[in-house]
Amino acid sequence: MERFKLLGIHIDSVSEDEVYHKIFELTDMDKPTQVVLLDTYLLMKAKFNKELFNIINNAELVLPVSPGIKFGLNFFHKKVAKVYNFFNFSIRLLTQITEETKKNVYVLGGNKKASEKSEKNIRESFPGIRLMGRHRVDYRKDFEPKLLTAMQKVSPSFVLVSMRRPKQEKWIYSRKKNFNNCVFIGVENFINILGGKELSPTDKHIESGGYSFKMLLKRPFSSFYYVIFFILLLVYKIFKLN
Repeated sequence: MERFKLLGIHIDSVSEDEVYHKIFELTDMDKPTQVVLLDTYLLMKAKFNKELFNIINNAELVLPVSPGIKFGLNFFHKKVAKVYNFFNFSIRLLTQITEETKKNVYVLGGNKKASEKSEKNIRESFPGIRLMGRHRVDYRKDFEPKLLTAMQKVSPSFVLVSMRRPKQEKWIYSRKKNFNNCVFIGVENFINILGGKELSPTDKHIESGGYSFKMLLKRPFSSFYYVIFFILLLVYKIFKLN
């Protein structure tokens, strides 16, 4: 594993052969840990938000999930081992957890219908998985203490949080202190895909930038971030800031 910086943001270059082993090692740490799946949109949000900037740079593992990150690193002659398909990565992680570690998993995301359907699909797809619970994310604010208590009682080793970004990264960072050696991973749209609300992206769709373009259509205002991204790459290159 090799850690780079792109525009001041940490990014880890980890091969697919070792990434799951690295994640499993985090469960041996005597503290809660956070894994961030980073694309260009989230990176640029962090450039304009000090809280998010610190969250990402304090994460134990930051994995690239968009070709924009790869392009940016290549621009500074740095090669990333793998750009991950966030959905396939999550599925393979659940497979590895089920087959190799037998550790407890908790899933948080989606609305009531998507959450229920995702639980059904997970149990059917991963027989033997220790899925200790799940909950939707559209809960009332005053319910959260009960939710956190329920999660603590099942002592999860892994918590998959599926909210909009950067809300999920901030949610994880501010709540993980309530847990011991638990690995939190934010995976936007994971529950919606498992719940049948969205289609899963193919590796080709991710690598070609097609998925990023699809998300751009959903958030047209974010086009501003992509323009600034390319400008900052040039500025950092010219002034040798990276």
